[in-house]
Amino acid sequence: MRIRNTIIAIVVLLIIGGYALVTARWSKPVPTRHLLNVKQDDIAKIELKYPDRDLVVERGKSQPWRITKPIGVDADQVTVDNLARAISAADVTKTVEDKPTDLNPFGLAKPATVVTVTTFQGKTLPAVEVGKTTPVGFGAYVKLSDNPAVLMTSSAFPSGMNKTVDELRDRDLMAFKVDDVSRFTLAKDDGSTIEVVRDGDQWKITEPGNYLADPTRVRELLGALLEAKVADFVADEPNSVSQYGLGKPHLTVTVYSKKNAEESLLFGFKQSQQGKDGIYVRRGESTPVYTVHEWVLGAVDKTVFDLRDKTVMGFDPSAVQSADVTVGTDKFALKRAPKGGWDVVENDKTSPADTPDVERFLDEIRDLKGVSIVADPMRSPKPFGLDHPHTVVTLNGKDGKQIGTVKVSKLNVKPSMPVPGENGPKTEYFADSTAGTAVYSISDFSFSLFDKPAALFRARTAAPKPSPAKH
Repeated sequence: MRIRNTIIAIVVLLIIGGYALVTARWSKPVPTRHLLNVKQDDIAKIELKYPDRDLVVERGKSQPWRITKPIGVDADQVTVDNLARAISAADVTKTVEDKPTDLNPFGLAKPATVVTVTTFQGKTLPAVEVGKTTPVGFGAYVKLSDNPAVLMTSSAFPSGMNKTVDELRDRDLMAFKVDDVSRFTLAKDDGSTIEVVRDGDQWKITEPGNYLADPTRVRELLGALLEAKVADFVADEPNSVSQYGLGKPHLTVTVYSKKNAEESLLFGFKQSQQGKDGIYVRRGESTPVYTVHEWVLGAVDKTVFDLRDKTVMGFDPSAVQSADVTVGTDKFALKRAPKGGWDVVENDKTSPADTPDVERFLDEIRDLKGVSIVADPMRSPKPFGLDHPHTVVTLNGKDGKQIGTVKVSKLNVKPSMPVPGENGPKTEYFADSTAGTAVYSISDFSFSLFDKPAALFRARTAAPKPSPAKH
């Protein structure tokens, strides 16, 4: 009995193994069947026909996509490229019925979308009629206009073909390159204008006065303009732009490139609709009205103080011969030593200084930047505590002439409007210098760099080595 069962098992295994061997050797993988035999790069025109509207996008060879119906506007290149990719990559996963007698069950009697593609060679491919998604699984019913068969493709295909004009429109507002900008202006509704000009590797404010500009703030402003996207398409051909505050814009930003190209963005009213935070804008060279998110206006609506370079006092540390320092009631001097290095002089006593500490201190003075310019000119030092500064540093040159003086103050300010959870006065820090007439707010960290008594600059004496133990 056992022998017979063993023989039967061996025979079964041989049959299964033989079948697997024949199948593996002779069967061929079923090739993937694309819905349309077209490459993405060969698509020149896509028409999307819906029951209530038509939408057409097209491009010339090596040209960007444009929407040509129902309006003529630039298209978002990435979005339309993705649309073309979805069409060329769509696979037929199954033939459902070769010759259906009724298309209603598949949603193909009145297709939700009809997709028609034309190639650069001028060939119009059979239209793809898009029906329902399947009740179960992950499929969707489609058919080609030149074939009665109902086919199945991915369930993502119908939603990928369901587009509106706004979804396909280009949302970029400005197209300049930051490195090509030669100057820009901010014209405000109060009649004031700020002009910032590139001068070699520097940016300079030339209107309303002549100042060095902060390169970081300039790039942030230009970057915000480039990052600004249309939030809502409001009106392509408005009867009047005044209702949007664009007849007399709150702000007009104009950017000029090195090739004399000019782009402007005009900012008007804030949207009044509930739940909307947009600001009405339009490009100066075109009519349509859009909105952008409120942060865009905040990022570009800057004052001269915002854009100015906030270096408190620039100088060359190698040109400094000595520094007279007052920190609170502590007065001392840092002087270059006759044989190199630095000395600390306090109460007529000279002691060696820690040279790296002194040089670091000079670098910190040179690099001191304000967080903001709070006044220029400073009418009175008293409101900023600079009539009795905490630290005063006067730098003297090797030629015996004074390089300049920096003052730093610490002020306890009682808030005009109490903030919940915050009690007592707020500490603020300010600085000014003889290099200019401005007063700057500075950070608590910057203040701490100037809060250094003489002891912190003295050279550290090495601890005596312990005597060797006697055995």
